[in-house]
Amino acid sequence: MCPAKSIIIEEIVDQHFEEAAFLWSQRDAAATASNCTLPDLAFLDERVEAHIDGLRLAGEYGWKLCEAGLDIEDPGTLFAASVIAFESGDKDRIDLVVGASSQSQAAFRAVVSALGWMDYKHFKALIIGLVSAKSQLYRRLGIAACGIRRINPKNYLDEASNSSDLFLKALAFKSAGELKRVDLLPQLQKHFQHEDHTCRLEAAKSALLLGDSAALDTLAAFVLSQSEHTLPAMQTALRVADTATARNWLKEQSKIPEQRRQVLIGVGITGEPTYIPMLIKQMEQAEFARISGHAFSMITGVNLKNLKLDAVKPEGFDAGPNDDPKDDNVAMDQDEDLSWPNVVLVTRWWEQNNAAFIKGTRYLAGSAISQESCIQLLKTADQKTRQAASLEIALSSPNSAFLNVKAPGFTQSRSA
Repeated sequence: MCPAKSIIIEEIVDQHFEEAAFLWSQRDAAATASNCTLPDLAFLDERVEAHIDGLRLAGEYGWKLCEAGLDIEDPGTLFAASVIAFESGDKDRIDLVVGASSQSQAAFRAVVSALGWMDYKHFKALIIGLVSAKSQLYRRLGIAACGIRRINPKNYLDEASNSSDLFLKALAFKSAGELKRVDLLPQLQKHFQHEDHTCRLEAAKSALLLGDSAALDTLAAFVLSQSEHTLPAMQTALRVADTATARNWLKEQSKIPEQRRQVLIGVGITGEPTYIPMLIKQMEQAEFARISGHAFSMITGVNLKNLKLDAVKPEGFDAGPNDDPKDDNVAMDQDEDLSWPNVVLVTRWWEQNNAAFIKGTRYLAGSAISQESCIQLLKTADQKTRQAASLEIALSSPNSAFLNVKAPGFTQSRSA
């Protein structure tokens, strides 16, 4: 092979690595976005897979590129490197990415995502070695991967739930709910008062998924707290709590100005149309306009953009980082994927359509919540709504499957 041709090929492989890392970061955000549907996710994931395949075909050079380009500050590079490392079966490569997974929560998620990405043949060859390893780092990844792939590791999950490693224990509790391991319910119940917040939260969330409404008492404390666990607790608890309890929780939260955004998200979770006048009022404030509009859409099923009920961004509003070097605001815009509501047009729509919504009935995307309506939403809705529909189905019965709507889109499309 002539040198010129070799250089050209290497440049192409370099591009495969850069694009795989960049596109994975895009798909990671798209997997929970309100402007992304399953076909959109599948299209994006096919692009990621094409670049990963380019790295596979490049053999040793592809791996050397991944190894040299691995940056724990860029989870996309770790995802690409992890797929190649795990599929190779090479111990040194695997040790490298497993070690990198311990550097941050984002790094851990990227490596777990790689395990979820692999085809079943490669995963099957690898998983027993992960969940049975002496290394806690390996077992953490194995249990988390089994959870997202909805593959039951059986006794290895039992062992993880008894681990002294609190991170592993919490992952095991989470996976017990994702896998609908009803047999582990007594183990979860024993940890409703665990001193570790994450273990306690995951035990209660999974117990609720397995049919134990007593877990609501534990989740209530998280719902009413001001912590990183508040919103995850709300996502599960508000779907199960009775109307009066949910209303009291949201009323308590609303007394704290810093909790307003989470209150508005909570309103969308309840699916109660009685909150809509309040949501429309909140749309008048730029800071809360989009999240209020999204809660409105979650209840009514109205796509603000498609129905031309949206508005332009208010002049002078800045929700995230900008090009000003003197501005210390580095936080990303949490509502970047959401439409700006036109308050006048939304109000008019509600006046014309509110009779179709019954007080005391929970709605998701315009339909009274039922098994059938949620199954339909899994086929047609955006990712945020699909995530809600999947959770509603999973909470409806201890034996109802809990679909992972963030799994590779091409895999979901084949099984739909």
